[in-house]
Amino acid sequence: MKHILIDADTGIDDSIAILYALKSPYLHVEGITTCFGNSGAEQSAENSIRLIGISHCGYDVPVVVGAKETLDGESKSAPAHIHGDNGIGNVVLPATAQKPLDMDAADFILEKARELNGELIIVTTGRLTNLARALQKDPTLPRQVKGLVVMGGCVAVHGNVSPVAEANIAGDARASDLVFRAGFPMLLVGLDVTTKTFITAKDVENALRFCREDSRESLEYIRQALAFYFEFHRVSEGMVDCCFVHDPLAMLLAEDPTLGTYRMIRARVEYECPDYAGKIVLDERFQRTMEHGEIAACMEVDADLAIRRLFSVFC
Repeated sequence: MKHILIDADTGIDDSIAILYALKSPYLHVEGITTCFGNSGAEQSAENSIRLIGISHCGYDVPVVVGAKETLDGESKSAPAHIHGDNGIGNVVLPATAQKPLDMDAADFILEKARELNGELIIVTTGRLTNLARALQKDPTLPRQVKGLVVMGGCVAVHGNVSPVAEANIAGDARASDLVFRAGFPMLLVGLDVTTKTFITAKDVENALRFCREDSRESLEYIRQALAFYFEFHRVSEGMVDCCFVHDPLAMLLAEDPTLGTYRMIRARVEYECPDYAGKIVLDERFQRTMEHGEIAACMEVDADLAIRRLFSVFC
C-alpha cells in the first residue's frame, strides 16, 4: 500500500486521476490540496470533495484549499472551453457535508510528510505553487518523502501553452524551478508520454458495461465529463471521441513505475524570460559534483496497459 498526497487543480483529467487513486487497492489517499489552474483553488476543493463522495472509497480524505495565485502574485485559470465553468466539464455532482480543512496547504503537506515518516509520495497534477511554498517553509522536505510524481513539462516534444512549455510547469514557472532544484526523488510525467496515451469513448462504454455497482456513479461522471473534454480535443487537436491522458497517467506511474521507461536528467525551469517561461532547461555537461539530484523523466510508456489498468479499478 502506497500513501499518497494529491496536489491538484481539479479539472477533468485531475478528477479521473483522483477517482482512480480513491478506487485503487494499492493506494491510500492521505489528503488532497488544491491550487488555481483548471479552475480556482476553492472550486477545485469543492470538486475534490464531491469526487470523494461519489467514489465510495470507504475512508475519510481531508481536502485543503491551497494557492490562489503564483509565488509572484499572478492568478490565471484555464479558459472555460477546456474544462468547463466549474472545472469538471460542467457536470454537477452531488453535494456532501464535507468541508475543506481550515489550514494552510503548505503546512498540511509538511505535516503529512512528518506524520508518515518517509513513506509519503506526493503526486502533483497542477501548478507546483503549494509544494514550492512548503519548500520555502522547510527546505528539508525532499528528504522527508518517499517520492514526488509531477505531471508536467516536456523534454523532447513541443509544449501546449507555448512551443517550449507545458501548462502546469509554465503556470508558476518560478515555483516549478524551486521544486526541480530541491533534490526530491522525483519522477516527471510530461507531454512526452501523456500525448501518446489516449482514452476513447469505447474505453468508457466498455467500463460501464462491466463495472461494479459501487463504481457506476464514478463512471457515469467520467462519461459526462469526457464528453466535454473530447469536444475540446476535437477542436484543438482534430481528435474524434478521444483525449490525451495527462493526470491519470501520472497517477498510474505513481502506483506502478514499471509502466514507463525513464531518462535521468539534470534540469531547471526558466522563469525570468517571458518567451521561454516554463521551459525545462537540461544540463547535460559532465559535472564532477552536482548542484542537485537528477530527475527521472518518463520518455516511453506502455499506453495500452496503462489504459486497461486505469479502468480496471472500476470493474
